[in-house]
Amino acid sequence: MTRSIDHAAKEHAVRSIGMPECLHVPIAAIDEAAIGTYVGDIIKELGTGSPPKAFLVRIDEPPPRDARLPIWDQEGSKIFYQREQVWVRVEYTRYREAYRRAFPTEDIADKILSHCMNRRIAALKGFQYVRITPTTRGANSSSGFSESWGVALWSKPDELASFKRRGVAIQYADLSDLMLMLDMKLGGGIMEAVNAGQKLILPSAQVTLK
Repeated sequence: MTRSIDHAAKEHAVRSIGMPECLHVPIAAIDEAAIGTYVGDIIKELGTGSPPKAFLVRIDEPPPRDARLPIWDQEGSKIFYQREQVWVRVEYTRYREAYRRAFPTEDIADKILSHCMNRRIAALKGFQYVRITPTTRGANSSSGFSESWGVALWSKPDELASFKRRGVAIQYADLSDLMLMLDMKLGGGIMEAVNAGQKLILPSAQVTLK
């Protein structure tokens, strides 16, 4: 299937959260149709019920990496465009079981399954489905401040209305989302997290693409 481009989501990623093209990593979708249209093929339902509670999604080939960005030197960066991903409804509570159905041989005994976008924020913004990835308990706990900050921001009627006017069907990860996917601790404040991670997405002297 030829994937469509959510141009509103692309514009938000570039102008509002400053993400380079090679780091436009989808983490939330307004509904099942948006996943199939903009993210990847839904190849398996992982949770029973109607509407479906969880999916295994196979994404297309990712965009070329800009090797000047130090973030690609992080071993965990391969998770950004993992070809098969688990997406769950924001209210679904048995997502750990769903992940185990998708990847039965993966050892997640000492890991937390983290929603790549906080579920309360996703619900406020109108996203029904969010991607989940494994992370350590320490990294997951460290995201509490930034998530509380996000809930407070998107609980403001003017901010929420401005976002919804964009008409996005999916959302790409921001810097703090990528850091959590990398299993990095976010620190005690939103600006601390941004400052710590900003160097990962600024080009170094290397200019080749891989």
